[in-house]
Amino acid sequence: MSARTALVIGGTGPTGPPLVDGLVERGFDTTIFHTGRHELPDGPDVPHLHGDPYSADGIADALGGRRFDVVVATYGRVRLLAEHVAGRCDHFLAVGGTPVYEGYVEPHLHFPTGMDMPVREDRHPLVPTEDIPDAHYRTAAIRRTEDTVFELGTRGAFDATYLRYPTVYGPRNPHAWEWTVVRRVLDGRPWMILSDDGRGIHSRAGARNAAHAILCAIDHPSAAAGKAYNVADEDLVSIRQWAELTAEAAGGSLGIRSLPGELPSPGWGVIAFGYKGTPSCVLDTTRLREDLGYRDVMSLRDGIAETVEWMLANREQMDANPNLVDPFDYDAEDALMAAYDRAMADLAPYTEPFTSGMKRMPVPQTAKGSKAGDTAGDTAGTSS
Repeated sequence: MSARTALVIGGTGPTGPPLVDGLVERGFDTTIFHTGRHELPDGPDVPHLHGDPYSADGIADALGGRRFDVVVATYGRVRLLAEHVAGRCDHFLAVGGTPVYEGYVEPHLHFPTGMDMPVREDRHPLVPTEDIPDAHYRTAAIRRTEDTVFELGTRGAFDATYLRYPTVYGPRNPHAWEWTVVRRVLDGRPWMILSDDGRGIHSRAGARNAAHAILCAIDHPSAAAGKAYNVADEDLVSIRQWAELTAEAAGGSLGIRSLPGELPSPGWGVIAFGYKGTPSCVLDTTRLREDLGYRDVMSLRDGIAETVEWMLANREQMDANPNLVDPFDYDAEDALMAAYDRAMADLAPYTEPFTSGMKRMPVPQTAKGSKAGDTAGDTAGTSS
């Protein structure tokens, strides 16, 4: 009996090696299709197809009429890839992202503002199929691509599954969010700026966990057919906690200085869309866990440690990363914070009515109400 075959479009980014390793361990005869610009010297020993996964001609030239049992599109032009392999694979799995949810990129366009949390695949509305005028980021194409993949699945071209990723972290991540923290530790910087004190909470996915989610869908094709799945770590931390854990992994610590999120600052560089997007996004992964038996294979702490270790070993590559949005202009940061401190001092007299006028509760409120004998407390404590 011949081995099952799998094609991975991508394979050399943060999720690629653990995904390919997992397929090989499952007995798949696995092939990688990518541009060839980012070969891994220690990557999985499988055949590579080099070409352009972003054009119909490039896809056709590389794949021709080949047939695969499983095709996983982790990058490239997913719609074109799906159309090419339609009828030539049994299970097509595509990786998308949380921008497909309404309110993620343009929080003011969803009511209530931002996102309904936790975000559930079957309840939270998706972005429109046509671009919104004056939008910061064009998300309609993401929705149209998902629709195309599922429509092909409905027509019997293959079983379709979509994995919706949040912010991913891990070695070789082209969007290396952690570097803005790590480099400050290396530079001996005592503090960093975070917007709104880093109070936002965003689901993240370690590279090994994200790859494992895909493998779980491959392991349970019948359950996964025709469905989209949120992918996220079970661990959940605030942006501030993430920065603190990253600094610790880099061998140091950083004090946190807070600026309002509306004010451009290096704090914009630690989250997607520079704080124009939703302040928080917590994904519900119940479907992933119940349908496919998903559980994290690496903790958030260990995932951050692995990411930072790789960054420390590849500092030149990190400093040359074209996706860096942090200028690391410490003189400008010092001047900005000094101006902000002066502005806060100037505003202090205007806060006095609120400082003196906003009182604390005279007694703590508990599940049984306030202190014994208090009428309101008695009522609250017996309401159920």
